This record gives sequence, structure tokens and C-alpha cells, in this order.
Amino acid sequence: IQAEFGKANDWPFGAALAVAVMLVILAVVLVVRFADRRYGSRT
Repeated sequence: IQAEFGKANDWPFGAALAVAVMLVILAVVLVVRFADRRYGSRT
């Protein structure tokens, strides 16, 4: 990561990209948990 964004001197972009990726992963986890709770407990 340091080699990628250090060359371009674009640390704010790298930080924003990292936060965006974390938010996308969090959204996917929440959707999967919600779907499992709603549709997965039919037995």
C-alpha cells in the first residue's frame, strides 16, 4: 500500500479508498446476516 500510494503522493485517495472498501464489506455482511435471519430459519 505504501509503495502504491507513496509514489503518487496521494495518501488521501488511498485512505478514502480503504474506508470505501470497508463500508462495502460491512454492507455485504449486514445484508447476508439480514437475509439469513429472515429466510434461513425456516425449518
